[in-house]
Amino acid sequence: MKHLITCIFFWLISLMELTGQSCDVNGKKHYTFDDIKFILDKNNCNKCHYKGSYENLWTYDTYENIIAQSTCGSEIIVPGNSYQSLLIDKLNGGPTSCGNAMPLGNKMISDADLLALESWIDIGAPEKCIPVFDQIKTILTINKCNLCHVDSESWTFENYNSVFIKPLNTICEDQELIKYRAKESLLYKKISDKNVCGGPMLVDGDPMSEDHVDSIRDWINAGAPESARVLPVNLLEFSTDKLDDNNIIIFWKTASEINTSHFELETSIDGVHFSFLVKLAADGSELAGGFYQHIFKDPKKGFNYFRMKIVDFDNSYIYSPVRVERIINVNEVFNISPVPTFNNTPFNVEWYPLDGREKARLLIMNINGSLCHDIIINNGVNNLVLSGLKAGVYYLSIEDYNATRIVRKLVVLDN
Repeated sequence: MKHLITCIFFWLISLMELTGQSCDVNGKKHYTFDDIKFILDKNNCNKCHYKGSYENLWTYDTYENIIAQSTCGSEIIVPGNSYQSLLIDKLNGGPTSCGNAMPLGNKMISDADLLALESWIDIGAPEKCIPVFDQIKTILTINKCNLCHVDSESWTFENYNSVFIKPLNTICEDQELIKYRAKESLLYKKISDKNVCGGPMLVDGDPMSEDHVDSIRDWINAGAPESARVLPVNLLEFSTDKLDDNNIIIFWKTASEINTSHFELETSIDGVHFSFLVKLAADGSELAGGFYQHIFKDPKKGFNYFRMKIVDFDNSYIYSPVRVERIINVNEVFNISPVPTFNNTPFNVEWYPLDGREKARLLIMNINGSLCHDIIINNGVNNLVLSGLKAGVYYLSIEDYNATRIVRKLVVLDN
């Protein structure tokens, strides 16, 4: 009963916190950059991530900054894909692929705020309200693009399908339009960049207005929708909570379900390779939605990742965001599998330290004691492919919390 009350409490909180979606296009609501900036400010992210920070950290004071690349080259925001976005990786509670997790310390962002950030990215991370094709067509017409772009020879926007077709007389290699990737789309490059193949698209010799450029960018990053997007399931909450070291509760709440058949929960120990856990039938409706929960028993030590596959009656599906819970280990864990392995073939290094470190240095030496590889691994399961290892015996070592080294033997065979 206590856990059920906890779930209901989180659900009620999520109903209050998931307000603030600035855009409503034909009844389809979504967040904008200003909404996201408010959420990040509310969680005190601006205490570290501000313009002029002495640590030269990422900032989100402008839209251009929030979607910039990180110092390690990873994309902070990947429009249409929250799971591959470094921002979500840093906020989600597990090991991060670049730098430190956000926020530092024990205080985590709420599940409702995390879901808001994820839904904003998954819809395309728009700065403003997402336009539909007819609005894009109007913008292009206002800017007199129809005077030059009239047929398949020169590219045309006469109908929705035609905007994706590469013109026959082009000298450029880039695709005209790539869904969710405005920066890689030739159309966006031609209205936002002076140094572009074939020259920029100008309006009476002048660049297109900033508002029009931003609208086309948001449209492409949102998947270039022909009309306002209808989401089959409107998630209000998707959360996990560790009840104890042997039980993790997974629960979610939908606001509406359109043609939804069922939900499939999946789990992973590395956040990459997921396996089926359980199937639950959908019992919500377009108007009412539903509330669901499942107890995951006997989780693995370390990080346990969860996601949900939302399946429609026509067998089409989408994935939910990923959630992670950590089970603290009582012993230092350092394992290698499979053993033996083959050269240039993936193998796993499983590492869970007693002191909770997120990263460590892994040394790989041959039988003569010569160093072959020196790499940084994350707390958890690391999937590695190491080149240049000839058939033979190798020793992998890592420093434990007592500053002594733990050593494991790896046998490598020829393919």
